[in-house]
Amino acid sequence: MKAFYLTASIKMSCLVSYLMTLVAEGLLERAVEGLSREVEYRAREVVARVLLPERVDGSVVEKYFRKALRHGAWRRLPAHSRGLLLALRRWGVVKSPTLRAVLREVFLEIELYTLRGRALFYGAIVALAEGWGRLGELVSKASRLLTLGIFYLNLPTVYRFYG
Repeated sequence: MKAFYLTASIKMSCLVSYLMTLVAEGLLERAVEGLSREVEYRAREVVARVLLPERVDGSVVEKYFRKALRHGAWRRLPAHSRGLLLALRRWGVVKSPTLRAVLREVFLEIELYTLRGRALFYGAIVALAEGWGRLGELVSKASRLLTLGIFYLNLPTVYRFYG
């Protein structure tokens, strides 16, 4: 009789495990559908407004160069971005708007490898997905976005909708 209950409980646990797999796959499909490029672009813009400096000079480039090495972003950056950081480390103030925009994109990629950058990014995504407000309001609530992002990153991966 005990063997019957044991096999029944094993079958039940297999069934529960199968159902959890189906739920996880459904959540993953929802995540892929839910995160549009526009939301991702706006979340990146929020992170850039909060974290990136307005004035770009050699000391800022040096700071991001060291941050990239420290957080492991250096080996994941494209070769042209690494070369740009190496070349401009000892440079003065960057006055070209085009070069400044390119450097800000590289800085943003480096910031997204840090915990604070990822937390702000996911906090902005969750806030935008839930319709918390416009972009300017989100930037002014950076500490709320950081808290929301940390809460989101601490969720088990099964329950994450956005990656």
